[in-house]
Order: sequence, then C-alpha cells, then structure tokens
Amino acid sequence: MKRKRPETYEAEHAGRKVRVTVPEDPKPEDFLADALRDNLSPKALATIAAYLQPVRTLDRDLVRQVEWFRELLVEVVGGDEAFNRLADEAGL
Repeated sequence: MKRKRPETYEAEHAGRKVRVTVPEDPKPEDFLADALRDNLSPKALATIAAYLQPVRTLDRDLVRQVEWFRELLVEVVGGDEAFNRLADEAGL
C-alpha cells in the first residue's frame, strides 16, 4: 500500500525557506471536545457519561447518538481507565 504524503507549503523561518505541513481541518467533534474541557471538570464529564450509560429507548438512532456522545465524553476525560477512576471519585 502506497503511503500518502501530507500536503506541504513553503514558508520562511529564521531567514531560511522551509517546507511546512498543511494542518488538517479539525473535525466538528474536536470543537465540542474543547468546549467540554473548557467548561466542565473531568469529574463532571465522567458523571454525565455515567448517567448516559443505561440508555433505554426503542429508537435505535437515538441510542446511537447518545452512545456516540457518551464515548466522546469518556475520550475527553482520558479513556476508560480515567473514566472509571473519576466515576469512583464522584461516588457513582
């Protein structure tokens, strides 16, 4: 499998011309994750994720959406291990 080279552009740095990698466009969930980190503590995020765990509805699409959000919250706090530790600290 051929590896795709990242897109670059030429720039000047310290009087020299260099090639710089073009940053990828951020995903919408990156903005959401940043907003969550900026406004809620990790313990609050873990608590919200814990309460979203037992989703009970007959609407599969709704379940998928809530599970996606819960997974994002767990990712924002640092993954499953960090989530479990924070949930324990919160007394959940």
